[in-house]
Amino acid sequence: MPDTQPATQPTTGPATQNVRQVKLGEMTFEGWFAPAQRPAAAPDLNKSMKNAYIIPIREDIGIKTFRAIRRKATRALEAGADIIIFDMDTWGGRVDAAMDISRFIKVDLADVPTVCYVRTRAVSAGALIALACDEIIITSVGTLGDSAPISMGGELQGVQREKIETVLRNEFRESARRNGYSSALAQSMVSRDLEVWLIRNKQTQQLQFVLAEEWSNQVTTPDQKNADAQWELLQVVVTDKRLLTLDAPLAKDYGFAAAVVSPSLDEPYAPLIERYGIASQPTLLEDTWSESLVEVLTSPAVSGILVFVGLLCAYAEMQSPGFGVAGTIAIICFATLFGANYLIGMAAWWEIAIFFIGVILLAIELFVIPGFGVAGVLGIIMMIIGILAMLVPNAPDRLPIPTNPVDWGVFSDSLFAFCVAVVSAIVVGFALSKYLPSVPFARRLMLEPVVVAGDTTYAEESPISHIKPGDVGVVVAVCRPIGKVRFGDDLVDAYSQGEIIDAGARVRVLRRDGNQIIVERA
Repeated sequence: MPDTQPATQPTTGPATQNVRQVKLGEMTFEGWFAPAQRPAAAPDLNKSMKNAYIIPIREDIGIKTFRAIRRKATRALEAGADIIIFDMDTWGGRVDAAMDISRFIKVDLADVPTVCYVRTRAVSAGALIALACDEIIITSVGTLGDSAPISMGGELQGVQREKIETVLRNEFRESARRNGYSSALAQSMVSRDLEVWLIRNKQTQQLQFVLAEEWSNQVTTPDQKNADAQWELLQVVVTDKRLLTLDAPLAKDYGFAAAVVSPSLDEPYAPLIERYGIASQPTLLEDTWSESLVEVLTSPAVSGILVFVGLLCAYAEMQSPGFGVAGTIAIICFATLFGANYLIGMAAWWEIAIFFIGVILLAIELFVIPGFGVAGVLGIIMMIIGILAMLVPNAPDRLPIPTNPVDWGVFSDSLFAFCVAVVSAIVVGFALSKYLPSVPFARRLMLEPVVVAGDTTYAEESPISHIKPGDVGVVVAVCRPIGKVRFGDDLVDAYSQGEIIDAGARVRVLRRDGNQIIVERA
């Protein structure tokens, strides 16, 4: 259901007027003319409500939506909510997130009345959430339905499509039976190859919505006369190759909406307050500033910027002796990246652990172990695995491997942003290391090397004053690019031209830039 496209026309065809001539509002999900029988344990929506809490759903539904709904609903329950209203205006979103929200409503909120207020639209994933609620109230301009799953690249095909639709139809069917809706109509919101009939019993005049593929041999139709059939076809409600999408009157006629309301712009919740006898003004649970900030930080664009700045600062830190501002900024960037994704469920704890273990291994390789070997390579691999694993939405007990087109779409978008950030950091880092030292202003911002032996400064009598271009020395501490080089009895700091020169290698002085000695392999 991600990125579901809006329906461009009603899906019930030209037969709508004929269907409305039949009294449908009192039919149960099995089609009998009788008050709809709700489950015995269903919350009582007829009593007066004192504390009402409203949770807006006005964005594309994703994992962060589920997390936000769960947090807000928990706050409402702790505050003693008598009713929770979902203010719905969405085109849809992710299948897995909508399923999680649907089950959360039906299981965790089973003891408190839930109402879906379809302000403008509840299509795709929104319809799944709406049907999970105890009751649906729709405005006169509202739309409900059109819930076929599609991938980021277009329509699903073959087995892939059926795998997702089977699960979705089951969820829609379960919600329909739970709340007294027609299961045939509910399923026709998901699969476009389902044809729905309105049939009537010849003796009892009882009405029922059914799937044509299940009842074709038990119903007499204009094209297929069956004298023994007890049921006759009144109307093809949903034709083959169409998805059920309902406007407000049809949602009421077909038994999905309990009421159609026309609220004013100034008081959008007035009809709900009156219908449910809400004693005080409902509490609107908007996103907090921290939730909005996390949403921004986890967007692909901002995540890419954090990776870019983090890598660039990490590289800059390795060019300078000690630990300074660049290293601190790199830590802040990666901590923000993983922390924000952890809060919305995109990063599991073990994915974060893998990344930082990789950082530790790389630091050990750079600052403790001479040369560059297994620890450094393993550290880089673990860091990459940690970031890539974070890009795939998965439960903590499931491997971060995309298993459906939706996950692949999220993964590909995030991976693209990550690759752009890495390549950009490499290019900019190379440019800075090559050209920045030659810029007078920038050179003043760079750390100056310090002599290890004593507190002697770089005056004319310091060891550096005796070293000239062409002198040959031996590397004592690895140049990355700064390191320690011994020239005779003098041990000084020296810079390579970006390459890593291991301890024990012979180097030659290329030039002196002020107090900096630039060397290359001899």
